[in-house]
Amino acid sequence: MKNTDDRKLFGTPIGAAAAAGNIATIPPTQATAGDGTASVALGFPPETFIARAAGGEPPRGQDMNGLLNLLSSAMQVLQAGYLGPFDAAFAQSIGGYPAGAIVAGAAPGAFWVSTADANVSTPGADGATWKSLFDGYATQAWANGQFLQLALATLQSITGPVAFGGQTTVPDVAVFTGKDALNAETAEGRYPASVPATGQARITSLVQDADGRTLSNGAVLANLADIPIPLDQKIQYFTATHTSPGGHTVQFPVVFPEAFSSSNIMVIGIAFGENTTNYPLLLPNIEPGTETSTGLSFRMAGIQASGTFDPPAGMVMTMNILAIGPK
Repeated sequence: MKNTDDRKLFGTPIGAAAAAGNIATIPPTQATAGDGTASVALGFPPETFIARAAGGEPPRGQDMNGLLNLLSSAMQVLQAGYLGPFDAAFAQSIGGYPAGAIVAGAAPGAFWVSTADANVSTPGADGATWKSLFDGYATQAWANGQFLQLALATLQSITGPVAFGGQTTVPDVAVFTGKDALNAETAEGRYPASVPATGQARITSLVQDADGRTLSNGAVLANLADIPIPLDQKIQYFTATHTSPGGHTVQFPVVFPEAFSSSNIMVIGIAFGENTTNYPLLLPNIEPGTETSTGLSFRMAGIQASGTFDPPAGMVMTMNILAIGPK
């Protein structure tokens, strides 16, 4: 047989469109003995094999249509790939399911295989001679307990000796903590596999140069050591606005977007006023003693053609600020 052969699939059972008077429902047993009607137990009964002149009954076309409809309907179920659930009454009627028979479980996707002949036990019950069709297959829960998972937020424990090429054997109980447990001295350790977002692509060619720098397709990737400030420092650049209360030595308080770990910081401020025609230049100077890890204050004075001035009350002062300090 070839897979291109006609498989004689029953899209419609035989007699499905027959008129009600031209097809009979075939009962398990003959309802009235000797009336010539067919049944599952007898098929066409004995009286249909006796000549009418001798008192016999002719076979009926309705019964033929009914039998063919019954058989083709059962065959259609099998052709559709359906495996029915365990049926206790059916099991008793056939003397039990044979070894190797498969029935569906209560949940879709679950199946049971009979491990004994004449099997009338209920799948899943204690002592039942059935087993899951998927016994021995690896499950997600099993895999989670057997293999190290990378970049975990929680501890991943492995029980038993684990050997890595070029390294010594890990003791019988080893605890790994996400990507920090990888060898960070190599390019593979510094750049664990990632999942690209939309519009991004995975870097598939990483190598490590002799000086420890990581390269992708020949291009040197940026290293933290290349940044021109110490690694324990951070840079904050932001804009602050303050409305002048007026008067001499106007104060301009500044709060850093993120606090530094100490007040040992460098701050540069470039200020400008609300009206650059009347007040063309504002000069900021850090108010001594106001420096903290979270902010400081500037003393503001202005210069114009006629000399210096105090920013008037209500004047909106804006300043671009650069702050560098310990993380």
